[in-house]
Amino acid sequence: MWAAGGGAVAFLALALALRSASLLPWALVAVAAQYALWLELRGGRIDERAPAVAAGLLLAAELGYWSLERTVTGEAAGELTARRLLSILALLSVALLVGTAVLAVGSISLGGSAAVEAVGVAAAVGVLALVTRLARPGPTR
Repeated sequence: MWAAGGGAVAFLALALALRSASLLPWALVAVAAQYALWLELRGGRIDERAPAVAAGLLLAAELGYWSLERTVTGEAAGELTARRLLSILALLSVALLVGTAVLAVGSISLGGSAAVEAVGVAAAVGVLALVTRLARPGPTR
């Protein structure tokens, strides 16, 4: 188990050392896969820390890509860094809030009828479609 986590972290370090934006997602996938393996070995119980783990992965991705970007110098560097940090903190806050809400809603038992499950699946597909739509970059002018 530790070997999988250590390998994922080593892969992340390699991606950052080589400054490879194409390796970084694979390193993050390796970390997420290690967490999924840990969840499976736990026996399928819900992990109440999942929103924090998701926020941690998001933070690793944001900081990883940020470290690969060109450095900004000059008078605006401090202001841009502060704005970027505030944006990341806001993003992490929203991720924690949404993750906690999904976890809370998912723990509610509604009887388990097929109709209720169909509504749940439709809602999940709708959320994924909305997230996909919001993640697309807007038109450039």
